Amino acid sequence: MGYRAAVATVKDRELAGRPFVITGATGGRSLVLDLSPEAMKEGISPGMALAAAERKVKNLTVLPPDPAAYETMNKELERIAAVYAPAYESDNQGNMYLDLTGTAGLFGPPADCSSRILREMLEQTGMRPAAAVAGNKLVCKVASRAIRPVGLIHIQAGTEAAFLSRQDIGLLPGMGPALLRTAAVTGFREIGELARLNDGEALALFGKRGPLLRDTARGIDTSPVSSGDLAEKKIEGRLDFAEDVIEFETIRGGLFYAAEHTGLEMRKAKLGAGRIQVTALYSDGVRVYGEQRGKRLFVTDKEIGDGAVQVYRKIVTRRLRIRAVSVTLGDLRPLGWEPDLFLPEDTDRGRRLQEAVDAMRNRYGSKAITTGAVLAASGQRAERLGLLG
Repeated sequence: MGYRAAVATVKDRELAGRPFVITGATGGRSLVLDLSPEAMKEGISPGMALAAAERKVKNLTVLPPDPAAYETMNKELERIAAVYAPAYESDNQGNMYLDLTGTAGLFGPPADCSSRILREMLEQTGMRPAAAVAGNKLVCKVASRAIRPVGLIHIQAGTEAAFLSRQDIGLLPGMGPALLRTAAVTGFREIGELARLNDGEALALFGKRGPLLRDTARGIDTSPVSSGDLAEKKIEGRLDFAEDVIEFETIRGGLFYAAEHTGLEMRKAKLGAGRIQVTALYSDGVRVYGEQRGKRLFVTDKEIGDGAVQVYRKIVTRRLRIRAVSVTLGDLRPLGWEPDLFLPEDTDRGRRLQEAVDAMRNRYGSKAITTGAVLAASGQRAERLGLLG
């Protein structure tokens, strides 16, 4: 049971012991985003089409996402963690990393401290998280997955490779659908088989990401616990037109231009955005604002640009020319080791394409590659586009 399903069960105790799913619309289809253990036992899985899930379970309980409840619960969990951990990292989706270095004198060894934290979370929120104590974030991630849905596991220093070696390869962060298919063809079933590859073998089997994936299988992770409050940080791009405009295609191109610049800066920091805010300045000096929150992180230029255009259409209702627009990315969260487990394959392909585009921009400049929307707008009113950071 994932975070969303766990929050739903705490909020409505009558859901306990019943098969239910939480769904969201993606590409015109309703997909299962999370589910109860009872629903999983009936053969339902994350990412399955809702229609298929309902065929498996008669009168299946279907719930919509509840972002407000998830945010409230996450703040409660953070409040408890902050008492014990001088530094903690939260993705605002129920996943947290705590740095307990130097706290043994106050709260005992890390395993004892973790047990105490779990007990307080249960008593104060009703949540039963799975937790792992290990030397780095990567091993914690795999270990907590291995014992889900609940429990506490301690991986002693020096035993990380031995622990990882016998775990199912599907537990390894970064193993998306395409890589899992490759692993199945090679016959790999355990993480240890991937860890034993040399550089040449890793490249041949898994492409340019092979060596990094192999190092991940060996438990190598030097990333620190980031205690900065990313949710309060913002990345903004403002576009002032050379002259006031009213043509929607020009304005749309400007929004995508801002999306490209803010998106590139965000992804360089390995972040995604939970919120897009758009501000439009009319020619008479009146400003209008609006925002959109996503059911998953906005990452690619297309996701950001499409979201900005949707917000713009809602907030700009007067038939007046526009002097400037701005796109602001907020509620920033670490992208982590892997994409969303519930991403459809077409979305995953879009993010891989975005990585290739970013690599070109970082090498040859931000203007090396741009979208058709920006080209169309700049061709129509080339003198009107100018980005101010």
